[in-house]
Amino acid sequence: MASARLALARAGARSGVLAGVAAVVLVLAGVGTAIIDQAAGAGVTGLRDRVGAAAGAEGAVRWEIRRSSDPEAQTAAGAAVLDRTLPADSIEWGRTVESAPVPPSGEDAPAAGLVLLTDPDAAARAHLVDGAWPETAGDGSASAPIPTAVHAGAAAALGLAVGDTIELADRSLELVGTWLPDDARAPAWFGSPLVATGSADGAAGPFLVDERALDGLPVAVRVRWTATPIVDALTPDSARELTSAIARTTPALAAEPGIGEDGLSQLGGLPATIDAAITGLDAVRAITPLPLLLLAAAGIAALGRLGTLLAGARRGETVLLRARGAATRQLVGWQAGEAAAVGAPAAILGAAAGELALLLLRPGEPRSLWIAAAVAAASVLVAVVLLAASAWGEARRPVTRSTGEDSGRGTRAAALGGTILVAVAAAVSLWQFRLYGSPLVRTADGGTAVDPLAVLAPVLVLLALALGALACTPFVSRLLERIASARPGLVPSLPLRQLARRAPMFAAASFTAMLGVAGIVLTATVAGSWQRFDADAAALATGGEVRVVGAADPAAAEAAAEALPAVVVEPVVRREIRVGPETATLVATGLDLLPQVAPGLPADIASAIRAIDAADADLLPVAIDEKLAASTSAGPGDRISLRLGSADGTIDARVAAVVQAVPGAGEIGVLADRAELDAAVTEAGARAPSPDELWIGAADPAAVVAAFDRDRPGGAVALARDAASTASLVSPAITALWLGAIGALAAALAALIALAAALGASRRGEVLVLRALGAPAAMQGRARFAELAASVGTAIVLGAAIGAIAAWATSAELARAAVPGAPAALAPALAVEWWPLAAALGAFALATAAVALVSARAVTRDAGRPGREEVR
Repeated sequence: MASARLALARAGARSGVLAGVAAVVLVLAGVGTAIIDQAAGAGVTGLRDRVGAAAGAEGAVRWEIRRSSDPEAQTAAGAAVLDRTLPADSIEWGRTVESAPVPPSGEDAPAAGLVLLTDPDAAARAHLVDGAWPETAGDGSASAPIPTAVHAGAAAALGLAVGDTIELADRSLELVGTWLPDDARAPAWFGSPLVATGSADGAAGPFLVDERALDGLPVAVRVRWTATPIVDALTPDSARELTSAIARTTPALAAEPGIGEDGLSQLGGLPATIDAAITGLDAVRAITPLPLLLLAAAGIAALGRLGTLLAGARRGETVLLRARGAATRQLVGWQAGEAAAVGAPAAILGAAAGELALLLLRPGEPRSLWIAAAVAAASVLVAVVLLAASAWGEARRPVTRSTGEDSGRGTRAAALGGTILVAVAAAVSLWQFRLYGSPLVRTADGGTAVDPLAVLAPVLVLLALALGALACTPFVSRLLERIASARPGLVPSLPLRQLARRAPMFAAASFTAMLGVAGIVLTATVAGSWQRFDADAAALATGGEVRVVGAADPAAAEAAAEALPAVVVEPVVRREIRVGPETATLVATGLDLLPQVAPGLPADIASAIRAIDAADADLLPVAIDEKLAASTSAGPGDRISLRLGSADGTIDARVAAVVQAVPGAGEIGVLADRAELDAAVTEAGARAPSPDELWIGAADPAAVVAAFDRDRPGGAVALARDAASTASLVSPAITALWLGAIGALAAALAALIALAAALGASRRGEVLVLRALGAPAAMQGRARFAELAASVGTAIVLGAAIGAIAAWATSAELARAAVPGAPAALAPALAVEWWPLAAALGAFALATAAVALVSARAVTRDAGRPGREEVR
């Protein structure tokens, strides 16, 4: 009982430092839970959002073959293979049968061919405009008309109404209803222009009929199995398994005897869409460890320093207790128990707060209580181990120490050795990081993995530089002390002398402050560099702010685009060409309007436009990208030949500029002015190429995309730059990085509060002595404020410099790793998110100033009233 009372009394005497320990554990548990659980949930959500946003054929996979003479056996064979090879919990499939355009008969027959479609699930993805869905194939007689429901757009184009009859060569169709798709971009419709508009390429429809109506048609009839993912069931692991299953399905269908042998083909971009999303998630792994490492480093450093501070403040009582027979095990147990007692409630509260914040800020994402429990337990364990270790080290000190131990040379030697080891580890990790150009490395199976050494580089660089700066602070403090001692008065001589004499105590706050500030500077640079690089890569991938592709009727799409408010529309020629031995993509548009329809392109594109405008008119002036320039050894002023195809001939061109990448071209590209291209092609005696797509500059790109999604003019699909951005996948990782950096600052603030409390408890006698010597109370308060302000202010300046160095060494590579689809020639530039950085540093500076001010006022209050020692 006496032992328990003594332990409680010891804890109460150092409540300020123990409160700091609890605060650090709270930060570790809360922020750590938020980072890890958000990373897990955001990965699933990002994958589902990315796959769910894929439209048409990009979000589905289809197997297609000619309809067999035994359709029932073919249907059973296909179902058996698909059920066996495709995982039913992550993908679903449906069978449709579609005819080639069937020419109508009769004197007044329309010119368009009629496309007949059997789709048992059509009613679930479409709605009736008029009439009813067809239910039977007629009354069974050869002359009876076949009930059908037709696309409302096709009915309007053909002049049909419910009740009309359409004659074919050997059968007739009775129109019983008209319908429209609920969402023509839905993957199950596979991006069919016919479904979007009702007519495409001289055909009209689809006419929904019973499958028996397709028997004996004089045109080709194709069977299609279309598979779409169950988006809400996808996880990164199930998505990887799904792409493997899709790859196995095609050979399994081809090997099935009942399927048929007439040209089975696999279509659709679902595997590529999933691979792109998985690649994006893999890229996120280059950033995800950073916030955890930064938070862990700051938390461990803060707890370690607080343990040292607590052990140092108890040095006298530890010697006394040992002299009275206290065992080392008992002293260590007391301090470990203190850590557990204050850490466990703080960890539970922190983990609960982290989960609650995620529940409010990111609803709908999967959460894991096991993650919260594990993080809370790890936070408490770290606190217990570090405080127990500091108590053990202090308890193992000899009661009578040698001169060398009193001077602290052994401790300084150990600290110097640790700093050197961390510096060596940082150098090796940074070398590995720069060697790979990323924390990600290629695996033997073609995937990516996080290199365990390279991923540590940013944080190890921060730690090494912070430890180096900390090792130099005693020398700087002594130098400043000598300078200040030459001036009259106790301030600034007294504060600087205290900093020099009590360097180990102030190191607790200085080191964590340097690490936190350095982490926030690194975070701001990584976030800014990624945003700029992602914007450049998205602009190069799509070209225009909105890109319109796949129009069966380009004129209708262009007219619809020009009718939208506040837009600039420019037709673009985009086609494959040959340049020497290379296959490249030619992009030709009105270069005078390019900055308006495609704002935000890299600066070298604007320079290339000026160079093309200034070029001589003897040959077609073009800009080529760096990869094409390297493979063809062509540079500005050189002559190259562009082979546009057999119908368009060969065009001689002159390189006006070399750019990192050509917008909208992909891997290798050539940029030209469309009017000049038309003139050059016409002069060569060939036909001018028609525009393939539209680029649109808009005040509200999302509204333009929504309008095209709603109306599908000409069957076109509109794509915004957001579709090419990695923001949906990477933003949660950047948010986690901010959380880790802010958590590191919070740990530094907790260490500063504990330092101020420890100084107030251990230096009460000094306050009374200075008062007895005539030092005014206000002056003593100013001196304490100056001590803390000088210590933390220096740490902030050094931390900003350390963060800038680490950012310069690693931010560009991290930005590139987070945008895996960016052109290899596109170089990321360093950029900083200034407003969040200024807000975080400003808030930290104000908080530290408040702590110093409260500490100074406590000193002023204590120095202004008599103490017991003076009364005695």
